[in-house]
Amino acid sequence: MGLNRRSALIFAAAPALLGSLPAFPLSASAEPYPAKPVRIIVPYPAGGPYDGIPRIIAQWIGAQVGWSIVVDNRTGATGIIGLMAAKRAAADGHTLVVVTTSTHGSMPALKRNLAYDAVRDFAPIVLLADAPLVLLVRDDLSVNSVAKLVGMMRDRPGQLNYSTGGYGSPHHLATITLFQRAALPQNIAVHVPFAGLAPALMALLGGNVQFMITSTGAATQHIASGRLRPLAITSLMRSARLPEVPTMAELGYAGFEVLAWCGLAAASGTPDAVITRWNELANDALRDPKVREQISALDYDIRGGTAKEFAEFVALDINRYKKLAADMGLAED
Repeated sequence: MGLNRRSALIFAAAPALLGSLPAFPLSASAEPYPAKPVRIIVPYPAGGPYDGIPRIIAQWIGAQVGWSIVVDNRTGATGIIGLMAAKRAAADGHTLVVVTTSTHGSMPALKRNLAYDAVRDFAPIVLLADAPLVLLVRDDLSVNSVAKLVGMMRDRPGQLNYSTGGYGSPHHLATITLFQRAALPQNIAVHVPFAGLAPALMALLGGNVQFMITSTGAATQHIASGRLRPLAITSLMRSARLPEVPTMAELGYAGFEVLAWCGLAAASGTPDAVITRWNELANDALRDPKVREQISALDYDIRGGTAKEFAEFVALDINRYKKLAADMGLAED
């Protein structure tokens, strides 16, 4: 069963049957794996979903098979510091890394001289979770649809501001995708980037910007209060969290899909047996009702699937963002 951006792997409800031994041999001559604690590098600060989701998976695996797993937050340079640490680590399966929409989607498309190759330098293990984004406007902006927002930008070029969690973030590229699909130039509105979604959302609430595309979870309370108005979400299907909000595809932008996602990978050259075992365990974890509940509480949807499916997913994301970068003149050194 192929896993792509349009469908999730449907898991069986039966409990996972795990191996009874905490370690397994890589080959007849090799020592059992893991021979020491496994480190999962998270290239982002502690506290967000890209940190929380792998921690949930690591805790479940550690509890089930007795492995010692350490989560190592290596932040900086939009994830590049953590990715480079993982790339340079021994390809023996004792260092894994969390890869995301930015590190393995937008950055390879936007950066001409990126210090790593997202495809050649890493071995995908599994797609863990993803989440739709939502287009929001302030309650005092006189638009109640995407069409009216697009029309206002056309009538007032360069006069509206939008905030994001940073250049090249999924929120930024979702906005640029809207401009592309609506045949608008990228400078039709002024980009106000922030170091994270929290200050970007505060800028919208404070009136410094007029619209933004952000994660659904961060916006729910402000939508409920009426301070922010949702116009559309960026997944192909409506969100259970915002069931009354239409998708971009429903509004005439066929195939419009931009998701925030995260997964696990290892350095290229890591033994296939290690990749396979981690994939099996991660999928087992994602079947567990408590794990699913914990991830859902972070406003992400459970995914899963094979390593091959994840590799195809990454390639699709990179190629789509490369086309966007070429169409909109986004690529930079």
